[in-house]
Amino acid sequence: MSVALKFVYAYIATIGFAVLFQVPKKTLLRSGFAGAIGWSVFNLINQEFDSVVVATFLAAMVLAMIGERFARTEKQPFTVFIIPGIVPLVPGVALYNTMIAILEENYNLAAEVGSEAILIALAISGGLTIVLSVNAYLRKKRMALAGRRAVKIQEKRNKLDKSRELDPEELQKEIEKTKLEEYYKEQFFDDDAQDSANKEEEK
Repeated sequence: MSVALKFVYAYIATIGFAVLFQVPKKTLLRSGFAGAIGWSVFNLINQEFDSVVVATFLAAMVLAMIGERFARTEKQPFTVFIIPGIVPLVPGVALYNTMIAILEENYNLAAEVGSEAILIALAISGGLTIVLSVNAYLRKKRMALAGRRAVKIQEKRNKLDKSRELDPEELQKEIEKTKLEEYYKEQFFDDDAQDSANKEEEK
């Protein structure tokens, strides 16, 4: 089967799971694309290294990165894109074969297939955890940067409008509001706003 055909099948399958999970209709195409990319990466890495575990780990990382990006651009929870896309990577066949081997009292085969299924599951969780942890750290850094920008913006506003006399509580509320505005400008890839904010930061 060609790579393009596998991509199409993975795309359709992921959209099917997305519909089953009742994700928003406007995210179906992107969910399908994320799942298809993840499955394509899995196939390519598996062919290159002949290791299902390594292929699953890298595919999960790629899928998590794409899901995070789509979550920001579409302003949706990242699970909308990651959960349907990760389903094709779940070792369902391995788990099924493990149960069959146990029922047939073929414990050696059950241990072999079962251990592989466990490793694949760990690879999925590990790949997702690494990417999501790094993104959480970056979000924290962006929020801190947005806080510094908000303080500078408020200071400039106060200088321009000397009649503004806010008590500390009101001033803090305005700073927090500006902080969130600055954070979401960067979070949702408002490039023009981000460039201007970077220039302000350099000044």
